[in-house]
Amino acid sequence: MATTTTKAGNITTERLMQMAGGVMMTAALYTITKLDIPALLKDGARTVADLAMETGSNEDALYRVIRALVPTGVFEEVAPRTFALTEGSRALLPDVEGSIRDMVLWLGNSFHFKVWAELPYSVATGKPAVDYIYGKPAFEAIHDHPEIAYDFNTAMTCLSNQLAPAVLDAYDFSGINTLMDIAGGHGAVLCEILSRYPRMKGILLDMQSVMQEAKCLICEKKMEQRCIPIAGDFFKSIPPGADALKILKNVRHAMQGYADRRIIVVDCVLPENSEPHFGKLVDLEMLLMPGGRERTEPEWRELLAKAGFQITRIVPTRSANSVIEARLLG
Repeated sequence: MATTTTKAGNITTERLMQMAGGVMMTAALYTITKLDIPALLKDGARTVADLAMETGSNEDALYRVIRALVPTGVFEEVAPRTFALTEGSRALLPDVEGSIRDMVLWLGNSFHFKVWAELPYSVATGKPAVDYIYGKPAFEAIHDHPEIAYDFNTAMTCLSNQLAPAVLDAYDFSGINTLMDIAGGHGAVLCEILSRYPRMKGILLDMQSVMQEAKCLICEKKMEQRCIPIAGDFFKSIPPGADALKILKNVRHAMQGYADRRIIVVDCVLPENSEPHFGKLVDLEMLLMPGGRERTEPEWRELLAKAGFQITRIVPTRSANSVIEARLLG
């Protein structure tokens, strides 16, 4: 197919084609990650014949997928049909600092693809596509399928591992005796904060379906004496007893009677103009999945004020997220 570089406004038709075909790159990246091709290339270049034999793949088909990814910089062809990792693509390896492997496996998951294919439905109705496809809310639909739930939960831990250093560099948690992380998944962010503040205690609240993995991570981080995992539905109630509550949802009642408590929300604060911001794509994910949204600063202030809180400060981080601190009104 021929493309041109004729500009329509400030974008070329070639760039539009690249955007339209983005799903193809996602599928290719997902496939080679699912097959652990990056891990097989960790120690050096290998022929596609070797890779196909070790992964049980069709050699010709695997070659065509890897070949398509070479121009993107994921692989380098060092000899005919022989490929190596590039420095940047080492982030696809498991257990390396900055790994995004688990996030790639979620973004390319067939569940995720299917939901994004129904974006027109969400645009037409303003409702989550997950409910339309599966007849139930996102978290129920995800956790009805253990293999999908696993990819989702490990992706959230991957995201937390990326987020925690940026939050800790930007925000001072000093003075907090007990920090409750609501919807904290496996507890990666909470454990990272506790490791930086050795006198702090932690409470991790999330659904029963993630508790076993959360307990494993807490033990792995040697935080079992300082971090208590609690299974619960944070959309219904929040147990009291923490100095700070991360990710606000129905917490005001739990904070009544406790002096000098604060809420710490780690989330995107969208620009109020058309400047690029990764949070604008996250906002579409929220539209499609749980039916939530990302917000601008005025929208955050309005939301928290309605819940009885006043924002005391917003601290940007080097990630796409900011730290929003708020206290009870009155």
